[in-house]
Amino acid sequence: MILGFAHPAIVVDDLKKAEQFYANMFGFVTMNDESWARNAEIDISIGSKDSVCRGVMMAGHNCYLELFVFEQPEESNTHPSNLGSHDLGIRHLSFYVDSAEDECERFLSLGGSSLGTPHNGIVYLRDPFGNIIELCEFPTPEENLLFLPGISSLGTHK
Repeated sequence: MILGFAHPAIVVDDLKKAEQFYANMFGFVTMNDESWARNAEIDISIGSKDSVCRGVMMAGHNCYLELFVFEQPEESNTHPSNLGSHDLGIRHLSFYVDSAEDECERFLSLGGSSLGTPHNGIVYLRDPFGNIIELCEFPTPEENLLFLPGISSLGTHK
């Protein structure tokens, strides 16, 4: 039985800077350390060998976010800033905001960069590490987070 979506994880090149960015922009709070070094049990799970990683788990408004810096093994893929929104793979994280224009300005002031400009309540940006972030206003009343399966069944909270 699927219990729910757990979290996205972002590999970055500066953990402290990433922690600060996601805390300042989205209000994420660091919960715990997720670091390891050459841990055979973790390597079995992630399909790696002799991995060395510093990381944190952060909690946000309605989700968790993991941030990692891998010291080993060496990076083997194209840097995310060289990938477009059309390339294969997970291409962006999306956050609901009350004003795409206002939050876009704040995002840019915190070190992000722009892919597009806010239009019809949506804008694609890049975080300081090249990852694509979408800021969007609720497109329809039906997409309100309170209507998500699992949340809607929780009832009204006081």
